[in-house]
Amino acid sequence: MKLLYVQLALGLFQLDHAVKQEIEQLPEQEEEHLLPGGLAGIKRLHNYGTAGGHARGHMDKIIRWSGCVTAGIAAMFAWVLTKPDRKMEKTGYTFLLGGALSNLYDRCRKGYVTDYIRFHSPWKRLNELVFNLSDFFIMAGAVLVWLGREGHSRR
Repeated sequence: MKLLYVQLALGLFQLDHAVKQEIEQLPEQEEEHLLPGGLAGIKRLHNYGTAGGHARGHMDKIIRWSGCVTAGIAAMFAWVLTKPDRKMEKTGYTFLLGGALSNLYDRCRKGYVTDYIRFHSPWKRLNELVFNLSDFFIMAGAVLVWLGREGHSRR
């Protein structure tokens, strides 16, 4: 069963990497392609900073910080895999690790992260942000870890 979580983390990494490769084929200045319903769109963006484009120009520090965080996630992932049950936590760390590895890989290999999903909502700040699948994996993983730990601590 432990191998399944490892395979899933690697699969999430590969899925986001494959989508990013397809997105990289789009011209950078191309207009946004709205998805059905108009709530989101696809447009390639190279993010040379952290979430929201902060810390631009400090990629070496961002890579070191991201590497340390990813190593911590990997350590927690390995630790939780040794515990009986805790399926929600294991799944959460699986998503966190897959997403973190993909964004770290981008930063190390290309010097930026490829983002491509933009939302259209009543919230101006959300509309300014551009995401990738790894960002959603990280968010989902954090929620699953939190829910799993909450459920485990109430026992």
